[in-house]
Order: sequence, then C-alpha cells, then structure tokens
Amino acid sequence: MFDRGFVGPHAISQAMLFNSHPTGKMIADERLEALTAEGGIQMCGNAQNCVAVCPKKIPLTRSIARAGRAATVWAIKKLFDR
Repeated sequence: MFDRGFVGPHAISQAMLFNSHPTGKMIADERLEALTAEGGIQMCGNAQNCVAVCPKKIPLTRSIARAGRAATVWAIKKLFDR
C-alpha cells in the first residue's frame, strides 16, 4: 500500500541535486533535516519501482543511495555537535 506521507523519490532526488550545487549547499542542512523527518528517506522500501515508472529514465536509485549516505553522515555529525 502506498504511504501518502512519503515525500517520494522525486523530492529526494531533487534535494540531492540542489545540495550538490554551490548555491544550494547554503541550506543543505535544512533539506537533510526534511529528508530525515517523518515520511522521509527512511520510508523508501528500495523496491526500485520508481525507476521502472520514471518517464524521464532518471537514475533515482543512485540519488536515493546518495541521500541515504548524506543523511547518515549528517545525523552523526549532528549527534556529535551537541
């Protein structure tokens, strides 16, 4: 069943695109905060159905994997910055 609270692969991919741009890095922490909030990246089931139905053939699984790594590193840094 589809979880309507999930931000979706498109939003995760877009956040990673913005975070990789020099201008977008200014608020990368805010995007990572949103990606780790309720309905964020942790809700991705990694079934890769998004790749199968993407009309633009965007490599969403790569973006999601990068987002997962970035969110993990960000959360660990946040934990130790207290």
